[in-house]
Amino acid sequence: MPIHSSLQSTAAAGPHSGSPHGYLADVDTLRGGSSLATLRKSRGLTCAELSERSGVDLIIIMLAERGSDLMPEERTAIAAVLQVEDNLIWS
Repeated sequence: MPIHSSLQSTAAAGPHSGSPHGYLADVDTLRGGSSLATLRKSRGLTCAELSERSGVDLIIIMLAERGSDLMPEERTAIAAVLQVEDNLIWS
C-alpha cells in the first residue's frame, strides 16, 4: 500500500487509533524516509497551524520540511503536536 493511502486511512480513523502508545500506526511507515511535511499533512495541519501550536517559528518549520536541521527543543515541540516520538521523525 502506498504511504499516501496508508496515511489517509489511518488519519481518518483518529489520532490515537491503532497503537497502544497513543501514536498513529503509520509512524513506522513514515520512519522509512518520509518527510515532516507528509506527517504534518496527515494530521490535517498547515505549516502555520503547526507553528502556532508548537511555538516554533513558521520559517523554521518550512525550512525543516526542506531538509534543514532543527534544534532539539524544536523537534520535541513539533513531535508533541504531531503526537509522535521526536526520534521517529528525524532518525
